[in-house]
Amino acid sequence: MKKFFIIIIVIGIIGIIAITLGIKHIKEENERIDREAVTLKENLTVEFGEKVKVSDFLQNLNGTLLNDYVIDTETLGTKEVSFEFLNIKNKHKKAMFNINIIDITAPQIFSGGSYTVKVGYSKNLTDVLLSGDDIDDNPIRKIEGEYDVNTIGDYSLTYVVSDSSGNETRKEFVLHVVEKQIEKQTTRETIFLEDVLNNYKTEKTQIGIDVSKWQGEIDWEKVKNSGIEFAIIRVGYQKDYDNRVYTLDPYFISNIEGAINSGIPVGIYFYSYAKTVEEAIEQAGWVKEQIKNYNVKLPIAFDWESWTSFNTTGMSFYTINKVANTFLDSMESFGYKGMLYGSKNYLETIWYPTKHETWLAHYINKTTYEGDYFIWQMGDTGRVDGINGAVDIDIMYEM
Repeated sequence: MKKFFIIIIVIGIIGIIAITLGIKHIKEENERIDREAVTLKENLTVEFGEKVKVSDFLQNLNGTLLNDYVIDTETLGTKEVSFEFLNIKNKHKKAMFNINIIDITAPQIFSGGSYTVKVGYSKNLTDVLLSGDDIDDNPIRKIEGEYDVNTIGDYSLTYVVSDSSGNETRKEFVLHVVEKQIEKQTTRETIFLEDVLNNYKTEKTQIGIDVSKWQGEIDWEKVKNSGIEFAIIRVGYQKDYDNRVYTLDPYFISNIEGAINSGIPVGIYFYSYAKTVEEAIEQAGWVKEQIKNYNVKLPIAFDWESWTSFNTTGMSFYTINKVANTFLDSMESFGYKGMLYGSKNYLETIWYPTKHETWLAHYINKTTYEGDYFIWQMGDTGRVDGINGAVDIDIMYEM
């Protein structure tokens, strides 16, 4: 009996070995068949964010590709790509290969050829000279050269920014350390509504304003009668970075109710310091709760413009754009139209082209911005009956 059990055990072990070898043989055979069926291109390297599909990497496929999908290339490094196909014998097969996602774009430096500070300046120059990278949230910033902010003089320096992929940008500039920094006084001409109506009002444009607490109490009937055809109203704001308590503009309710009751269509904007998509989602939800009981016909705008401290936020250009689009996508999921607010300079350098509407800020009589925009904020010195003091003037074009 003992010999019988030993024989059974031996047979079982042999069987397991045979099955294992068989599975290995089948696997090897499948891999051999896959190698015969699929030939990859030599170059399996792509740039971050590049739009590519599975078929872009296949030199030859003896069969029919079943899932030629767009590959997510928004993570640097090696990425595994799997796909399915029917071979020439009409058998369902799976295969995979690796691609290498790289960043070849150097960081950008937006500061000019000189920078002036008052003697005793205490801030870090690498924090205030605007720069950033397309992908790296925390590029390395440094100043090369000797200088002393406690000694008046001119210092020739080099600003160097490098990213995690080894790309580097260098820019020479002169640091002026002065005894007293002269404040530049700029005076812009008053924009009278009558002139705006005469010069910009057509069958395809509407003239409007955007307002917040800075305009104080507004007589919306007078505003309507003056010729204003729409208003963008600030619903609230984030006070600073990482502050997750959002503040309702103290004049929001009186403004939105006054405008709507006067027959003026309204849009909304929220002033944000968001650094993460989580914050953007949270802020969009907060905005929705504030406006859900009002008839908001025009877009909801994301207003992020804290560029003087951008270097300290830990954001790349990719990240800030993702944050903005997350807010706008969220608003559109709630049934509203989204709109990105930005000045001409940053729309051309940092903000990416967006599927959402654009609200262009460019204080000039005729904008030279070549991108698409829905609303043009042409100035902040407008004079409109019903408002005490200056107000932003906007021109809206046909949607």
